[in-house]
Amino acid sequence: MPETAPSPAVLSGRLRECDRLLPRPGSVPAERAEPTVSWPEFCDPDGPWLSRCAEEWQERGEFRHHRAGLVLVAFRFGWLAACATVPEHHFGAALPSLEGLRVSVDDGGRLAGLRLTGEAVEAPISERRWWEEVSAAFAPLTEALHALGGPKPGSHEYWGNPVGLVGTVLGRLERAGMPGNVMESARRLSAATGRPELLRIDPELSGTWARRRTCCQWWRRTGGGYCAECVLHDSPRTR
Repeated sequence: MPETAPSPAVLSGRLRECDRLLPRPGSVPAERAEPTVSWPEFCDPDGPWLSRCAEEWQERGEFRHHRAGLVLVAFRFGWLAACATVPEHHFGAALPSLEGLRVSVDDGGRLAGLRLTGEAVEAPISERRWWEEVSAAFAPLTEALHALGGPKPGSHEYWGNPVGLVGTVLGRLERAGMPGNVMESARRLSAATGRPELLRIDPELSGTWARRRTCCQWWRRTGGGYCAECVLHDSPRTR
């Protein structure tokens, strides 16, 4: 967190820059956004949205393992939720509420973005309050993915995404020259999840200071590779 609170104008400018850097709810003008469905409707395992989203990942990665597409839905939502909330916490802004969440799904079945309808929680926001918002939205997704044949709802294969992607979001802000102690923010937020072991924070890591401790399954795709934050980055498979 910054040592002194920025002015409202400066804070607004920083968040607009985050909209440019990340796939955030404010990144796409409402008139250009795809139609939305409510979060409970999307998470219904008997409905069309979630299963199609998993199929889209399967098709895109040409995966043979059914689990890959299911886990990558959790990855995608974890990424969008982190992009929508972590910058606000880092900069000390009001926290967007994920209550009443709606999501957009494009014609191909991809989870394209989040649309926030709830009232923001005024700053200052504790790390615990941030995690309450994220985990309350994430838990129904894990239950639905399990119903479709994925890992159990409490699996680290799911929860490693909203935890681990905290480091990815903050790392992107750092590379863009945004202010604040990103490693301290990552430590505080990951500790609040109750699963700090799912994110390794170490300034001595090669090429990055944050590394996920669970696998998102994307490396299984045809012609697969590893992102800088991947738990498999130091695996013998990469050498």
